[in-house]
Amino acid sequence: MKNAQDIITTLQYQPQYKKLLHNKCIQKLLSTILPAIRRSVKHSYIHKNKLFITITAGLNKYDKDNIINSIKMVLNSPMILESERFMECNSTDIEDVIVYIDHKPKTPLYLYTTQTDKLKYLERASGNVTIELEDKKLQELMQSIQDIIKKEKQEAHDT
Repeated sequence: MKNAQDIITTLQYQPQYKKLLHNKCIQKLLSTILPAIRRSVKHSYIHKNKLFITITAGLNKYDKDNIINSIKMVLNSPMILESERFMECNSTDIEDVIVYIDHKPKTPLYLYTTQTDKLKYLERASGNVTIELEDKKLQELMQSIQDIIKKEKQEAHDT
C-alpha cells in the first residue's frame, strides 16, 4: 500500500505536474546558497530552461555572482546532480541562472483569521445532575465541577 509521499512522488514525475518537480528542484538548488541570502529570496521559477531568482536585498556584484556560480556549480557537476539530494533536478534541464535584485522589502505573510475564531460559547449545562460515586475523592471533584457550572450559569442568568 502506498503512503502519501509515494503518491506525491509518482504524480510529480507526470508531465502535467512538472511544476511540482520544478519547485522541489528550485528549493534544493537554493539550499546551496548562504542562509542569509536564502532568506531574502522573494521568488524563483524556471522558464524556458532558465532559472530566475528574485532577491529582495541590496546585494553587491560579488554576492550576485556568488549565487550564480554556486548554483551553476551544482548544475554542471554530474556527480552532485546524480546524488540522492538533487534527485528532483535530474529531469529538469536548466541551462542558465539569472538573478534579479528587487529593492522593495519582502511583505510578510499574514494568516487569514475569521470572526469564528473569536467566538465564545456560553455554558449550556445547568449542573442539575445527581452524582453518585463510590470513590469519595472523585465524588468531591465532580461536585466541585458541578458547583462551578451552577455558579457560571447563575452569573450568566443575572446579566
